[in-house]
Amino acid sequence: MTDLEFLQSKVPGYADYADESHRHLVDPQMRSYLGEALSLARERLEPSGEVAEQLDGLLLRCEFSDQRFTRATDHARFGDGLVDRIHALDRRLVEVADRIGETGAADDLAPLLGEAAQVMDQRFGVVFDAPSR
Repeated sequence: MTDLEFLQSKVPGYADYADESHRHLVDPQMRSYLGEALSLARERLEPSGEVAEQLDGLLLRCEFSDQRFTRATDHARFGDGLVDRIHALDRRLVEVADRIGETGAADDLAPLLGEAAQVMDQRFGVVFDAPSR
């Protein structure tokens, strides 16, 4: 299964970066997918202390569109290589969101939250560093 097929099977209506008219839809879809997993984990596991702060910070990041990412997608040249890299990162984000949703203990969240934040940063970096149109 390709990364795109995986994403289309997991994220309802995954818009895809290959279609220029849909690029602004993908980032909110990905943030929503992660945000739902974070919200459910917060309700189910009731983390406290540093883990709760980390979770809330990441959840806040999911609630608002990242205008830097939007501008970067407007300027990036989306050839097959960039589309493939962003699909791979979106897949990693979905996989970590799913692991967050399956986590059974609040103490196990911290590394997963860190990984999710790292993947979000990598997504931005890949698009921001892409050649301009």
